[in-house]
Amino acid sequence: MNHEVALHSAACFHRVAAWGGTASRAGVCACLLDEGRICCSDASMECAFKNFHLLSIVLLFGCVSATESSAPSVPAAPIVQAQVVAKPLFELLPYPSWRVVGAPANFTLAPDADGRPVLVGRGPIPSNGFLASPRAIADFRLVVDVKLGSAESLRGEKMNSGIQIRSQEKGGAIGGLQVEVDPTPRAWSGGVYDERGRGWLASLVDDEAARASFRLGEWNRFEIECIGPRMRTRVNGVPCAVWYDGIVTGLLAFQVHGGPPCEVAFRAPMFEEIGSHSWRPFVDEAVASSGERCAWSHSIDAQTRGVRMQVEGGGRMEFLAADASRLADVSFLANDDASKPHQLEAVWIDGAGSVLIDGMRAAKLTFAVAPARVRIVGDQCTATQAQRLARNASVGGERVD
Repeated sequence: MNHEVALHSAACFHRVAAWGGTASRAGVCACLLDEGRICCSDASMECAFKNFHLLSIVLLFGCVSATESSAPSVPAAPIVQAQVVAKPLFELLPYPSWRVVGAPANFTLAPDADGRPVLVGRGPIPSNGFLASPRAIADFRLVVDVKLGSAESLRGEKMNSGIQIRSQEKGGAIGGLQVEVDPTPRAWSGGVYDERGRGWLASLVDDEAARASFRLGEWNRFEIECIGPRMRTRVNGVPCAVWYDGIVTGLLAFQVHGGPPCEVAFRAPMFEEIGSHSWRPFVDEAVASSGERCAWSHSIDAQTRGVRMQVEGGGRMEFLAADASRLADVSFLANDDASKPHQLEAVWIDGAGSVLIDGMRAAKLTFAVAPARVRIVGDQCTATQAQRLARNASVGGERVD
């Protein structure tokens, strides 16, 4: 389980909707705004994150709180807007070019009585099987109706499926991010799971409305949007999950779950590709040697949507505004195994994002203004292999909140 700290800027708390997520409770230094001053209720509290220990996260002129999940603070805007023109998925990526990966699930594509294309995947199969796209896909929106069930099990309560996004072929199967289709009493349909990887990333454990959105034995509309580091999902119009991640491209795939008999149908998938993002190296890294050592520092422009690097030792990651004021800082201790550096990532878009350590979310970020510089500070810290995330092309369909 990951430990999560939610950061909210007072300046943008009322305009940024929190789409959800999950983590276990962890002790943090709870900071409150008291007549313009930051006050800590318990400065000695520490949060252990795997082998990486998160000492403190402070958002200046805001607050820090421990949370398991977050509900929307304002009504969330629709993912798919009226001006977006989507096209049938299997016209953009012709069905014959797709391939079965993993266990040999039986996939068929045929029109229904109204002429809408319906992809049906069937088991039973010993392990998970996937119908995978012919190429990697970066930023996109997908809308598709999903139904679990068969003649023998109309409601499909014991079945399971998912839609893989930004995934990779791993050991003869598909691994990576998955939007869950979950008919069990747990009811986490629309949550984000990492198949053959990190496990649950954004469950619906504390989101009653999202858990109630999926209807057994009926068609359920899934909306998935991936732009830059942000992934958002809806089921039947209800916001379910938001996840920020450093993985920004990969395969799209439809899953038939292994084990008991499974039958899942995907009706009339509509799809739009809207550009791409990529990681690219920084070229000039600033290093200081006097006083509190600056292990790494670099300016970033408004198109930057993330930074990542390998870090050894303890230190602090600072986010600075254009006037050099601190927007946020994240303090950390070294890995218990000093020979293994951590990958430290911060990703954001439209004023919100996450800090991830070795791919697991350690903190949620909210910025009142875009950061103009990121630096790593620490007497015993080394930062290498620094990269920035930025758009490769204009994405005209992207909404700016």
